[in-house]
Amino acid sequence: MKNLSFNKVWIGIILGLILPLLVYMLYYYLVSIFNLARVNVSLCMAANLIPFYLSLNREMYNTTKGVIVATLAWGAIIAYLSFCTNYFQIL
Repeated sequence: MKNLSFNKVWIGIILGLILPLLVYMLYYYLVSIFNLARVNVSLCMAANLIPFYLSLNREMYNTTKGVIVATLAWGAIIAYLSFCTNYFQIL
């Protein structure tokens, strides 16, 4: 079996894009089922701290770069939706 290396930029990008989506789905489920108070959706990006911290401690710097790129992409999307549309309008 080949030596599998997870130190790839694309793995970090995939982790950084999928993990906030999973956290948002869990957040949406909890809010709808238990009638919890809504918080800012951009807090779902904080889930990227987990792969960032783990890849940084294991010295997988290419994966860390991918997580940073994905986090910046999510930040740009959320900033656009917040300031240029009424999608995240707070009532």
